Amino acid sequence: MIDWFTGSVGYDASHLVLGRFLEIDEDGVTVRDRDRWVKAVGSFEGGVQITKGSATLGMVASFNEFGFLCAPQVLQISGNPAKFLQGHNVTGPSVSQLGPVIQGLVRAFPERLRPRDADSATLPAVHRSRVDVNTLIDLGSHQAVHDWLMLAEARTRSRHGRAVNSDGTVYWGQNSKRWAMKAYCKHCELQKHPPADADLYRELLDWTRTFLRIELVLRRKELKDRGTLDESIIWEFFAKLELNTMRVNTYSEAKSVLPTSMKLVLAGWYAGTDMKCLLPDRTFRRHRKEILAVTGIDVSRPYVEQGTEAAPVLLGMDELLKREVKEVPSRIQRSLFGAGV
Repeated sequence: MIDWFTGSVGYDASHLVLGRFLEIDEDGVTVRDRDRWVKAVGSFEGGVQITKGSATLGMVASFNEFGFLCAPQVLQISGNPAKFLQGHNVTGPSVSQLGPVIQGLVRAFPERLRPRDADSATLPAVHRSRVDVNTLIDLGSHQAVHDWLMLAEARTRSRHGRAVNSDGTVYWGQNSKRWAMKAYCKHCELQKHPPADADLYRELLDWTRTFLRIELVLRRKELKDRGTLDESIIWEFFAKLELNTMRVNTYSEAKSVLPTSMKLVLAGWYAGTDMKCLLPDRTFRRHRKEILAVTGIDVSRPYVEQGTEAAPVLLGMDELLKREVKEVPSRIQRSLFGAGV
């Protein structure tokens, strides 16, 4: 599903009164003067930020070639369409339906923030600066989701470097200007950000208990030369992740190639001890570097009890694809977007 959109859409925003943002230097000269971003709030608690700007050359080309809406002064949007339109983002429309989703989003704006041509049947030209796409994976149990995240943190990396775990979410390329991925427990995330509808919240919470969410963030440079997107693009980028395999698989193998001081560090790591808390920082970093170089084991990461064959199976794309959630139960389906979107 589409989980975030930032970009310009071809609706006529010239009449909108949004306030001004002025930046004045020490000499009293105005160095920046632009329209403010304001929050458009729909029927649910979720809102999206909007402002107005000029149409891009690509949007004008879409108008000329396909007849899409494209005014000289267009609407700019940044936010989560799913949360705006239905109050949650557990489920939602495919990213391939971006045009109709934007159309439904704009029609649901408060009257004072609606563009002049919001009710037009013609789809708007779209310029994408950021698009987030996600999918749900049913791993069979709640514990399996957290085991997967721990394993992914310890054993995967992208071209940006190793995976990073922040508050239970595993990130790859978090600060990249082209693309990034993240994975997290959807059940736990839903508890932190529950929808306002208490009955719906209970249903969603029960349904997502075993679900891993994988999310791909595509930024302007990556989106530039891509046409219509669909959810398969998640797996295109997931395939870019690399699996770090240990050069040794048991403590007996590892200790046979290490000096005594490092054997003690490795023994503590195999026992589940956080060695960073026991050793001076400089000593720990020196031991970590040498152990990693000799054995392929990174003692700064949590120890995961598994054999060499387990990681490819648990983290492998084939297994995840088999577990991808394709159907939504009827009790959840009622909360999805209407047929017009």
